[in-house]
Amino acid sequence: MKRIWLIGLLALAVLLVLAVVMALAPAGPSDALWHAIVRVESGGNPRAFNRRRAAWGIAQIRGVCLADINRIARQVGLEGRYTVADLADPAKARRIWGLYLDYYGDLYTRQTGRTPTDEVYARIWNGGPNGWRKASTRAYWDRVRSEMD
Repeated sequence: MKRIWLIGLLALAVLLVLAVVMALAPAGPSDALWHAIVRVESGGNPRAFNRRRAAWGIAQIRGVCLADINRIARQVGLEGRYTVADLADPAKARRIWGLYLDYYGDLYTRQTGRTPTDEVYARIWNGGPNGWRKASTRAYWDRVRSEMD
């Protein structure tokens, strides 16, 4: 009887530790941020193309970002490769967006010791890996934030 009680107590302790770890783990970019960025970048049009910036799709992903995503995917052990055609697919564009922001959000955490906020993620999306530091990305964040309200 004592042994069953100890096993139950141990199981409860493990569950509590897991709950705390999950609560403290960075959540990554939010759904609300994704939807706001889509509205700012393309107005929700998965076929949008910006000739001046050579940016494609619902999230207006540029070629240099796509190359970086493929490098990151290989580095983290993901199979396959994203192509320009994938940028017109909203589900694939969202995976690309999430992979990019998760990767550079982790870098932000390593550099600052802080968990990225939606503002940090949006500014990274707009200004690259160090976009959170750039004054030029503040106006972009203001536009994204207004879409989140």
